This record gives sequence, structure tokens and C-alpha cells, in this order.
Amino acid sequence: MEQLYDELYKGLGAVMTLTNTRTPIVLVGDPGVGKTNLLAAFLASDSTNDQGISRSFSAIRKPTIGVEFATAIVRHPNGKRIKAQIWDTAGQERYRAITSSHYRRAAGALVVFDITNRETFINAQDHWLKELKAAAGLSSTLMNCLMLVGNKVDLESSNVLQDSNYVDQELHESTAATLGLMHCRASAKTCYNVRRAFEELVIGIYNTDKMKTQKPDAVPVVKLDQRSPTAQTSNVKATKMKCC
Repeated sequence: MEQLYDELYKGLGAVMTLTNTRTPIVLVGDPGVGKTNLLAAFLASDSTNDQGISRSFSAIRKPTIGVEFATAIVRHPNGKRIKAQIWDTAGQERYRAITSSHYRRAAGALVVFDITNRETFINAQDHWLKELKAAAGLSSTLMNCLMLVGNKVDLESSNVLQDSNYVDQELHESTAATLGLMHCRASAKTCYNVRRAFEELVIGIYNTDKMKTQKPDAVPVVKLDQRSPTAQTSNVKATKMKCC
């Protein structure tokens, strides 16, 4: 019996340790791109009805007022359970003072656009990324952990593909690569890639934080050849950390 209690205590201790890591992330993007529906689909664990539509999806969802909060547990491949604090921000200009204060505390962000609306894609680059950069602190991982998410892939059809407002996958991926961002195409309506988007970002932030806190490897001592007239030094190049 004593051994059983010992094992139970160890198990409880392990759970407490696993859920100790907290990761704050924000969703940003123009009004109507589907940020709130993406979050709702993620929290609903990709649950869909018989028609393959997310049970949490709403085509007439009310716009977010200021900032809405949610939490979720993301399991890292190493077994760690990461508690994600997710802030769904309003896209309207009048809430900018409220939302920008949350950018400063975020460790990463999902920058969302509507693949059927090129203007939202342009704004993701010219407006939302600049907002995040202006708010990010020097010690923040925010600008190293950003994902460009193209939502509403469920609307892709032959007509949409030929529309000049459509943002195709090639442009999406090349833009993300140029800007050094992660990328994902998703559908809040069908839950396609929703979990992948959130989990890849949260795990990437966790990995980046671990890289920052790891002690640098000890520099090996090099014994100089006594016959050498000069001492040679080696330059250690610092590698810029990226969300991985």
C-alpha cells in the first residue's frame, strides 16, 4: 500500500510539472477573416457534424469586442503538456489600444487572412506584422514565432481559383518564406489544419524558449603549439533563433 501511495504521489507530481509551462499567443487579422471561428474549432477538438462542418462554426458570429481569452493544453512530442493562453483580438481600429497591450505580452501569433480576399493578405503583411513588431519587446520571442494562416480553404472552387482576389498556396508559401514566417492553410468551417496551426505554433514557442535558456556549450581549451609565433583565435558565430 505504501508503494502504491508513493507511485501515486510521483504521478501527481509529474502531472503538475507537465502543466507548469504557459505560452501566451495572440490571433490577429482583419475583421471577418475567421479568427474567432478558428479558435472555437480548436477548442472543440476538431469536432464536426455529419456534413463535415465544425460544430462550433458560425457563419454569422458576432465580431470580437476588444480581446477574448481561452486556454488549451498542447502536448509536446517530448511528452510535456504546454498550457496555451490564447488571446483572440478584435480587428477593428477602435480597439487598437486594448489589443496592442496584449501583443507585448505574447510569445507568438497567428496572423490570419482570408484566402478569398487578397486585401486581407496584404494587410497581414503591411499592417498586422508591423503592429506586432512595434509592440514586441527586445527579449520577446514574438517576432521569431509567427505563423501566416490562410483561412477559408473550404471556399476553394473553380470560380474562386480564377478570381483575382484569390491568394493561392504558392504565393502564400513564398511570402511566408520571404518574411521568415511559419505558414498554414486551414478551414475553421471544416476544421482542416486548425489543430496543426495552433499546435505547431505553441510547440515552436516552447522549443525557442528552451534554446534561449540552455547554457552554451563550454568552449574547448586549445593548447597552442609552442612553435607557433602567434595565437590563433576562433570566431563563434551566433545563430539567430527561429521558431521551429
